[in-house]
Amino acid sequence: MQNIRSVLMAIVGLAAIAVLTVFAASVGFALIGVLAVLSLARLFAARLERSAVPVRARRRSARQEDMRVWDDGRGKIIDL
Repeated sequence: MQNIRSVLMAIVGLAAIAVLTVFAASVGFALIGVLAVLSLARLFAARLERSAVPVRARRRSARQEDMRVWDDGRGKIIDL
């Protein structure tokens, strides 16, 4: 009787470990899927957002320096 109880407890323990392993794997796959969808959405949003930004330089006055710096919305432009 003691052997049967030990075998049943071992089977229950192994089944619990198997259920926890499957649960952890499914949560991991779900997290990977969500991150993949978010990264693809960010990639497509960045591609769609890029559009031509008109930039005009001001006329030079006598008090301005030789170097002009302005920001066109996508990064700084430095005109030497």
